[in-house]
Amino acid sequence: MDALIQAARARRRPRDVAIFLILRYTGMRRDSVATLRVRHIDAAWGIRNVRVKGGKTRDIPLPTAVTHLHAFIDQGLSKEAGTITPDTPIFWSSWGQARRGKVRQPMTGKNLWRLCKTYGRLIGYTQLKPHDLRHGVAMEVYEQHGDLEQVRGLLGHARIDTTQVYAQIRPAHLKQSVASYEGKALEALTK
Repeated sequence: MDALIQAARARRRPRDVAIFLILRYTGMRRDSVATLRVRHIDAAWGIRNVRVKGGKTRDIPLPTAVTHLHAFIDQGLSKEAGTITPDTPIFWSSWGQARRGKVRQPMTGKNLWRLCKTYGRLIGYTQLKPHDLRHGVAMEVYEQHGDLEQVRGLLGHARIDTTQVYAQIRPAHLKQSVASYEGKALEALTK
């Protein structure tokens, strides 16, 4: 996940860095990220009153990365959107069209999906999807804290059984647990 941020920094794309910071540290869904407005960013908290799946709104902490997001809004967003109001979309997409020239529109979830695919190829993960980042955040939080309730709260799941997917044993952990037997196995084979 951090490789995406580094790739965006290397390409000098502040918008992409901001998007990947949000995906990396919040576990938000792509549509929720794509539809963020200036009014959703709160310096003290992170992201407030953002619309999520099911039409609900949530507050999502984003303590350190919110500083970069504010810098992007102050410096980069005014170039894309002109005058900034609380309802101005944070992320814009630009492309060229025959007969119309350059077109600029607020990003959609599909734009964000394409962005992940592009950067995924750059970092060697050709099948990368935004939801993979959501899963990665969930697994990381679960591995660090071992608390499914924290993962549920971060991802905004209504029911804990939806979050149970992240409690499965991963191959790396299985290998670590079996590693303790290797010494005994070697000892038994050498006697």
